[in-house]
Amino acid sequence: MSTLSLWGHSQFRRIFVSTASFTLGTQIYQLGMPLILYELTQSAAAMTAMRAVELLPNLLLAMFIGVWVDRIDRGRWARLAITGMVLLIGSQAYMLQQGAAALPFFFVTAFLLMTLNYLYAICRMGMLKEILPANLLLPATAQLTVVGQVFAVLGPALAGALMAWKLELGLWLPMVAMLLAAWLLRDLRLKKRRQDTGNFWADWREGWRVLVDNRPLWHMAWLVVLINGSQGVVDVIFLFRARDQLQLGLGELGLLYGLAGIGGVVGGLVCSSLRKRWGLGRLMALELLLEAVCILLMAWSDSLPVLLVALVGSSFGSVIGNVCIWGYRQESTDSRYIGRISGLTGSIFKLLMPVTLVLSGALSSSWPLAWLLSACAGAHLVTVVGTRLSAVYRVT
Repeated sequence: MSTLSLWGHSQFRRIFVSTASFTLGTQIYQLGMPLILYELTQSAAAMTAMRAVELLPNLLLAMFIGVWVDRIDRGRWARLAITGMVLLIGSQAYMLQQGAAALPFFFVTAFLLMTLNYLYAICRMGMLKEILPANLLLPATAQLTVVGQVFAVLGPALAGALMAWKLELGLWLPMVAMLLAAWLLRDLRLKKRRQDTGNFWADWREGWRVLVDNRPLWHMAWLVVLINGSQGVVDVIFLFRARDQLQLGLGELGLLYGLAGIGGVVGGLVCSSLRKRWGLGRLMALELLLEAVCILLMAWSDSLPVLLVALVGSSFGSVIGNVCIWGYRQESTDSRYIGRISGLTGSIFKLLMPVTLVLSGALSSSWPLAWLLSACAGAHLVTVVGTRLSAVYRVT
């Protein structure tokens, strides 16, 4: 019933289609850039270093971006952020001709790119909060996650196939998709909000107070620190293992990751019903247990069918976890604070990732990759216990 009424909102439909186009672009880019780095350097350290740089804006700037987003025209700045991302990716495509010598430029532009990406993401969360009633926020989050996973299927498959033909297409195609996403957000009719001109730092401190007072979200934020610290390593190290040890080609990788995205599509579709049956806390504990098992399979198996099952299961669990986290954050936060809470939790969520990525990149040359991945599975098991013992487990 709630999903039917959700599609009755014309503004949501506009945001949905824009998100679909933007997500297609980002999914192509997220597979394309690591593979471009591999082709230029054949180095796991370079791949993990790039991922660490991409996380720095979340870690360093998100909490301040969130305060700002609560003061601005979110629709306008979402469009400007996407346009800026297009220009930065275009500059990366131009610099590809410099080969490995362009690595410092790629690192700088990656930092700027992810800063704009996070500005767009927080603006979009705020726009949803402005146009939808509270009872539609979880279905909306689930639907946007589903479309993200549909393009997580199509994006890598398309990227792998086209990059096997011409490497630069891993950057040019995201530019086209993102431009379409920005165009679709034109003339978006959002509620007129009072422009807050109060003290910036007072607003920032108030955001912290609201977050800490929300005990389940506060506990959830620190569990996600460990989850993300582990999962970020898994994403990069497994991709390196598949390319370097298993000798999978670009087309094969695109197909493997594309098929794996089907698990995420299913996870997004069933998440709301599973939450109603088990409650948010228990569902999160179960999906984290599933992810731990899948990571162990990714660490030790050389069989493509087994790896595909592991990736599908991991995608299924990860999407359920993301919908639970993002959905609860939105439904438990007043619209006046959504930018600040999104920014603060965004910074906390990524707190450990740069450290674990740099450390795993350094260890990848001396440690077996299976050991690194197994350590990540162990970290996921710790979060299962943490979820069970925290206020998160009591959320229905």
